[in-house]
Amino acid sequence: MRSKYQKNTVWFVDDLKSMGLLGTCLFLFCLFAETTIGAARPNIILVMADDLGWSDIGCFGGEIRTPRIDSLAREGLRFTQFYNNAVCGPTRASLLTGLYCQQTGHRGDHWNQPKDYSKCVLISELLQNAGYHTMMVGKWQGRDLALDRGFDRFFGPMCQAKISYFHEVQQNPYYLDRERFQLPEDFYLTESLNHYAVQFLKEAVTTDKPFFLYVAHIAPHWPLHARESDVAAYREQYRDHGWDECRSTRFESQQKSQLIPSHWKLAPRSPDVKDWKDDANHDWQAERMAVYAAQVSAIDEGLGELLDVVQESGQEENTLVLFLSDNGAAPDGGLRPSKSGFGFSPQQPNDSWRLDQVAIRPGSGPDNLPGPPDTFAAYGLAWATLSNTPFRSTKLSGYEGGIRTPLLARWPAVISGDQKSDDAGHVMDLMATCLDIADVNYPSEFHGRIPVPIEGKSLRPVFEGKPREGHDVLCWSVPRHHVVRMGKWKAIRPRQGGAWQLFDLEADGTETTDLAQREPDRVKQLARQFEIWRQRVKDQ
Repeated sequence: MRSKYQKNTVWFVDDLKSMGLLGTCLFLFCLFAETTIGAARPNIILVMADDLGWSDIGCFGGEIRTPRIDSLAREGLRFTQFYNNAVCGPTRASLLTGLYCQQTGHRGDHWNQPKDYSKCVLISELLQNAGYHTMMVGKWQGRDLALDRGFDRFFGPMCQAKISYFHEVQQNPYYLDRERFQLPEDFYLTESLNHYAVQFLKEAVTTDKPFFLYVAHIAPHWPLHARESDVAAYREQYRDHGWDECRSTRFESQQKSQLIPSHWKLAPRSPDVKDWKDDANHDWQAERMAVYAAQVSAIDEGLGELLDVVQESGQEENTLVLFLSDNGAAPDGGLRPSKSGFGFSPQQPNDSWRLDQVAIRPGSGPDNLPGPPDTFAAYGLAWATLSNTPFRSTKLSGYEGGIRTPLLARWPAVISGDQKSDDAGHVMDLMATCLDIADVNYPSEFHGRIPVPIEGKSLRPVFEGKPREGHDVLCWSVPRHHVVRMGKWKAIRPRQGGAWQLFDLEADGTETTDLAQREPDRVKQLARQFEIWRQRVKDQ
C-alpha cells in the first residue's frame, strides 16, 4: 500500500527534471526518506480475553468499566460479525495457525488437544523467521514450551487443567522463558500477565525489530477470583440493578449506537433463569457478577499500560492493536447455591489441588461468597446470558452467543477512528491479516513441515476501507452443534444429529425465528456444504 507521502511525490517528478542537480538531489532525498518510513513493518499487539461475553465491554454495550479497551473502538474499528470456535483450545488453534482447528488436530469439541505440527505452522514461527521480535504472556496450552514454537519471550502457565488466580496448582506450572517460575507472595494472575507483557514490550520498543506481542489472558474465565478492593467497586451496582435491568440496558445501548439493527429482537433467556426480583439470593448473585466484572477490569488496566508504552515509544501510529474474546460467556456455576462444584465437595479432601496444600471451600452460596483464594466458583447461566446480550446461548454452543466474538482493531496509520464493520470474519483470519501487513508469505514448506494451505483471509482491506473477498462458506463443529453459514444464511443442528434449524442473520441475528420449514431447499444446500467441509478437513 502506498503511503500518503509516496502518493504526493509523483506529481512533481516532471518539474524536478528541469531543476538540475539540486532539485534531483532534493527529490532523491525525499524519496529515500519516505521509502524508509514506508518500509517500516507494523508492530502487532494481539490481546485475547477468555470467556468474555460479546457485550461485556463498554463499546459493545456493557456497564463494566473498560475505558482503555473502549478507546480502541473510538480510535479504530469494531467488527460486529466476527467468529470464534466456541471453546478455548480450538479457538487458539485457529488463531495461531490460520486454519480450521480440525486441520490442526483438534476435533472442535474439547478444550485442549495437542496440535499436529506436521500439518501447520504458527504465526509466531513465521513472524520470528521474518525478523520480528515475538513475545507471549498467558494461556499456553501446548505440551512443549512456547519458545520452541516461535516465541522469543514467554511468561505464563502451561495450562493443562483448572487454574487459580492466586496460587500455583496441579498441572499448571509457570514458566518465564525456559525457566520454572516461583510465584511471589502477593501473586494475582492477571496482574502478573500485565506486568510481564509491559516488561517484554518495553524491551521490544528499544530494538530495531518490529514486534509481535500475544497476550492470552485467562480472565474472566472461572474461578471467580479477584481482589476485594476491585470487587467492591461493582457490588452495589449489580445488587441494585440485577440481570434483567442490566440486559435491557445493554440491548438499548446496542440499538442506540447502531451496533445491532433496530429491528432485531432480544433473544429469549432460558426458562431456568428466574426474574431478578424473584431470586432469593440477591447478595450472593450480585457478588458473583461483581467478581467477574473485577476480572474484566483487570484486563482493561493491563491493556492501558501497553497502550501507554507504545505511545511513549513514539510507535503508536505504526502499531496494530487487536482485542477479542476466545468464545462466548460460560454458563458454568449453577443458578442456585451449592455445597459442591468443579470437582470439590465436602465429602472429599480438597487440600491436594493447590501446591501449598490449603484446602478449597467447596461450592458457593450466601455463606461462601466467591472471590477469595480458597474458593472456586463461577457466575452461572443468568449472568452469562447478560454477558452475551443480545444473542442466544453461551460458550460451547453454535448459536451466536457461543461463536460470535467482539473484535476491535486500532492502527492509526491506516484505520480512521470510530469505524464499524459488518464484514463476517473468523479467528483464523488473524494469521492471514498479520502475515499480510508484515509482508510475509505463507509457506508451502517450513523447516521440514508441509503445512496445510492457509484458510484465513486477511482483514487488511477492511482496515483500509476497501471491499474484502471474504469467506463464501464458514463451518463449525463445536461441542454442542454443527454449523454452516453462507452469506446471511445460517444452519445449525445438534452435534449428535437431528434436524437443522435455519436463520436469516440479517433479519434475525439473535436467532429467534427458525425458517427451516419455510426454506427446505436452502437447508439442504447448506447441509451439503457442511458435509463437503467436514470431509475436507477430516481428510487433511
